[in-house]
Amino acid sequence: MANIVKLKRSGTANAAPTANSLEHGELAINYADGILFYKDATNAIVSFELSPAVNINDLNADLINLQVEVAMQAF
Repeated sequence: MANIVKLKRSGTANAAPTANSLEHGELAINYADGILFYKDATNAIVSFELSPAVNINDLNADLINLQVEVAMQAF
């Protein structure tokens, strides 16, 4: 059975998590604005704006040439 992973989330425009509401490295998303957040090692909330639209034909063309490297890291 697959595990379901749910991010902390908000559908309220311009809403952002506070440092007290996230653990270090925990993700949150504002799906109204398309912004992804995480809390870094300095307790700052870092955000990434997600692209509002993806052309699936462009994505498929890019995936053909995609090479992925995976490195095992100990934490």
